[in-house]
Amino acid sequence: MTFRSLRIRLLAPLVVCSLLAAVGVAAASYGLAERWATRDLQARWVGIQRTLSQSNFPLNSAVLRLLAELTQSELVTFASDGEVLQQTIDAPAATLVDLQQDLAASDSASETAAVQTLKLPDRRYLAYRFETRNPSLRSDRVGSVLILFDESLLRDARRRAAILPLATGLSTIVALASITLVVTERMVRRIAALQRRVELVAAGDFESSVSDNNGDELGRLGAAVEAMARQLKQLWATVHRQEGQKLLHQIAGGMAHQLRNSLAGARMAIELHADECGQSNDEGVQVAIGQIEQAEDYVRRLLMVASGRQDKDQPADAMTCLQDVRTSLSPIARHLNVNVGWDLESQIATHRVKDGATLSAAVSNLVLNAMQTADDVQVLATIRNQQWLHVSVSDNGPGVAEELIDQLFEPFVTSKPEGLGLGLPVVSRAAEHLDGRVVWMRRGDRTVFDFYARIVS
Repeated sequence: MTFRSLRIRLLAPLVVCSLLAAVGVAAASYGLAERWATRDLQARWVGIQRTLSQSNFPLNSAVLRLLAELTQSELVTFASDGEVLQQTIDAPAATLVDLQQDLAASDSASETAAVQTLKLPDRRYLAYRFETRNPSLRSDRVGSVLILFDESLLRDARRRAAILPLATGLSTIVALASITLVVTERMVRRIAALQRRVELVAAGDFESSVSDNNGDELGRLGAAVEAMARQLKQLWATVHRQEGQKLLHQIAGGMAHQLRNSLAGARMAIELHADECGQSNDEGVQVAIGQIEQAEDYVRRLLMVASGRQDKDQPADAMTCLQDVRTSLSPIARHLNVNVGWDLESQIATHRVKDGATLSAAVSNLVLNAMQTADDVQVLATIRNQQWLHVSVSDNGPGVAEELIDQLFEPFVTSKPEGLGLGLPVVSRAAEHLDGRVVWMRRGDRTVFDFYARIVS
């Protein structure tokens, strides 16, 4: 009710003042139009009088009707003895004769032109009269002419003059009322949105936004609420990240200790079996050993993370890293029956990245994630502006679940029942470590992850 009363208080004075102004202007226009229309009729009468009183052409029926159409009037001609000669109006001759006599009597008693009203069943006319010069010398015997102007033309002129300002005023009222309603409605929505926003922030929701970038008082208030929400979000994210990293370190330490011995035993068993069977150079054996070596490197890194130490960067050729990932993932792609296309720009062979293992881990995670959700994966690697290695991984899978979009790169966020949610966080950390970034988008029916790493040489 408070918001509605605000609308009424803003709208009612505006509508009342506009309506009074429109009615006043319409009334004034009505009065002025009557005066202007009367003057116009008198000017037309004077023009017709001057033209016909001095003319020598006969005023027969055809000429009279043509003149009536041109002057928007009705004309009646009389002989000197008062006989009706020609007429363009459908009226009794006796009525016209009486009207002509009344006007003749009025003209003789007044110095100005007299005007009478002719009332017919369907309309009314204003009647003027004038006499011709030398009627005895005219072939048509016209001694006087009666000019009749339709009074409805005068009324129409008055109405048109009044309708225009009235319509303008009413349309202005509608426009102003609409604008006022829109403005007040927007103001009410903004106030209500601010109220809901504050309630959501108080409940722990820092994501919703109400800032409309307006510079007025409500806009500045909304910006202050947004700033407060961002600060609270940052504080909450910092606390959450610290807790997640602490838990991740604990998991990393425990997993690394369990996996190190198992991986060492698996590698020794594969190498012993290959030697006994004489298949040391077999492609499958080499791929298996390569995967175990890669896993051992991951375990080593996990142990260092758990102990709070940082591994030393080892610059590597970008092409070598990408080809190693391609080789190691090819058997997995064949096993999963996934088509993986690799398009590696030849220019990549002349560039290096800050840490080869970090690049390999990031690309490997992106491609593995794509293979687990799609049957067609395309990898495109190019050099951008001689500064960035750009690796684009696209797949025809269903894409990222809507509820995971805002926290896709956070640890332990996953839609897979058996997943830990550590793959994409590793990719994000790798991009940061390589002075780059990782972004994703949906292009048509494909999901695309773009990974950027800075070139060091």
